[in-house]
Amino acid sequence: MIKINKLNRKRIVITIAVILFIILLIVAIVLYISKKNVRNWVDINIFRKIVSEQDIQSINLNTDKINQIHVYNNYISVLNDKTVTLYNSYGEKITSIEVNINSAIFDSSQKYFAIAENKGNEICLIFDKTYLWSQKLEGEILQIHVNKNGCVAVITTDATHKSIVTFFDSQGKKLFTSYFASTRIVDASISNDNKYIAIGELDTSGTIIKSNIKILSVQNAQQNPENTVIYTYEAEDEVLITNVKYQSKNQIACIYNNGLGVIKDQTYREVIKADNDNITYLANDFNNHVAYVDEQNTGLFKAQSNVHIVNTSDYQEKIYIMDYVAKDIYANDNVIAINVGTEIYFVDTNGWLIKRYTANQEITNVKFSESLATIIYKDKIVIIDL
Repeated sequence: MIKINKLNRKRIVITIAVILFIILLIVAIVLYISKKNVRNWVDINIFRKIVSEQDIQSINLNTDKINQIHVYNNYISVLNDKTVTLYNSYGEKITSIEVNINSAIFDSSQKYFAIAENKGNEICLIFDKTYLWSQKLEGEILQIHVNKNGCVAVITTDATHKSIVTFFDSQGKKLFTSYFASTRIVDASISNDNKYIAIGELDTSGTIIKSNIKILSVQNAQQNPENTVIYTYEAEDEVLITNVKYQSKNQIACIYNNGLGVIKDQTYREVIKADNDNITYLANDFNNHVAYVDEQNTGLFKAQSNVHIVNTSDYQEKIYIMDYVAKDIYANDNVIAINVGTEIYFVDTNGWLIKRYTANQEITNVKFSESLATIIYKDKIVIIDL
């Protein structure tokens, strides 16, 4: 009988302890979500989300060379002297890859890394840390775009055409070329299923500037080049398209000089009209979100930046609030970076802080992927694990 009573008491004590732990955990979560000072203390002292230049790894750069930096997947790429050198998040050199490219433009998606000679004619594709293929094109290269499956679209120009789109599969096989005689393509994006290319084009041939977003069918372009364009969205007169981005479920996030919207099922929906001075920055380079910054004056010489992160599938919105004026924002997959000068905040699409970096000098050059970020200075690259 005594043993049973002791056992029951032990169970009661354990049950009470578990209940108290759950209550304390719930209270801690509520305080973390609702109280900014509590959240800041936890982020600094428990989660270690606040880092400075003294705390983290860096890569020293040879300042006698022209170093061109890009970040993709888990790698930091440094191009100079026609050689791509890849480093990991510890700043350790992984490999070197020779490329016939000097002055480069880059694009990447997950493990694929595309490089092109800026205003030249050569392109190449790297997968993870392996050189896959290279090609030479006619005309002058203006842009290069790659999707997560390794398909590549290159925008060139020549004496006859303002814009030319050339499309390659992941093995480097050219699938088609489309010509645009009088319109300039300002941006392009390849769908995740490799079936479509979205282009944002400007027509300045008339007295009124026209912006169009066109969807090109890869299959049609191969079988019937006269029927390549399967959808066109025409913006209002004098509105300038600046960015297009294919996201999940084949929706296209579009940025104009006066706002941001989404094309879904061949229907355009406006997300935000940036027709006042409060809307300062727009971003669309996510998997299925867009973002914009709304600045508010909160007092004499005080301002607040509200970073709105909108899900383009259901248009639900999260807001990350900062007591600073944002100087720039950058997006990549599911991460948004907000530069406030000597600090940069990395935030996920749920509106939660991933990491905050504090620098000793003004931050002007940021490159990052979902897993790591870099702050680039003339003589070094500072590496931040996300």
